[in-house]
Amino acid sequence: MRRWIVALVMTTAWSPAYAWGPEGHAIVAEIAQRRLSATALAEVKRILGGEVSMASVASWADDVRYAQHPESYNWHFVDIPLADDKYDPVSECAANSGGDCAVAEIDRAEHEITCAAEPGTRRDSLRYLIHIVGDLHQPFHTVADNTGENTLTVTVKFGGLIKSPPKVPADNLHAVWDSTIIKQTTYAWGSYVDRLEGDWLLKHPEASQTLDPTAWALEAHTLAQEMARRPGRRITA
Repeated sequence: MRRWIVALVMTTAWSPAYAWGPEGHAIVAEIAQRRLSATALAEVKRILGGEVSMASVASWADDVRYAQHPESYNWHFVDIPLADDKYDPVSECAANSGGDCAVAEIDRAEHEITCAAEPGTRRDSLRYLIHIVGDLHQPFHTVADNTGENTLTVTVKFGGLIKSPPKVPADNLHAVWDSTIIKQTTYAWGSYVDRLEGDWLLKHPEASQTLDPTAWALEAHTLAQEMARRPGRRITA
């Protein structure tokens, strides 16, 4: 099962508590599913139950995060101070009533998919894995400062693929990565998948070379550092 997990790192660029909105998570999952071998895809469908796409379950972990599974709240991020370049699991992934962190949950879910006795546990673990690998690649889900930069206000100027007058929405930096860029760039998440498949992913084959969640977290954290250090409050996308 480790071999198909790597596909989930092929990511793109609502509320402050979420990483990617539903569109972003669907994009990540669809790109991943397209890269599964026939054997891995059959296993994914067997665990999920029939002809269930990864994109269709990609936001399930957000749906159950509050009322049903509050113990999973912290699984969606890892709080590394913006000034730090290293991940300290003792201080940044300590277990509490809200769970530990995304890095630990990815390792745990991977194990449960293979080893859990109950089919329902394997299914839920796969749904968590699909979602949280995506979460870990949202740069500001690796940042402790300002609640993942939810309080850092920015103005984003758009004049891109959508043929309409340029829009200048005010937002926070976290939310810009969650949904604003996606929604202001294409009309539908499927179109965003096609855009990535035809351009960015062709130019970055190295994006799927590691299976280490800590390495994913630190790579995303580096990107968050670069974005947060940009002067001013205006980002042109």
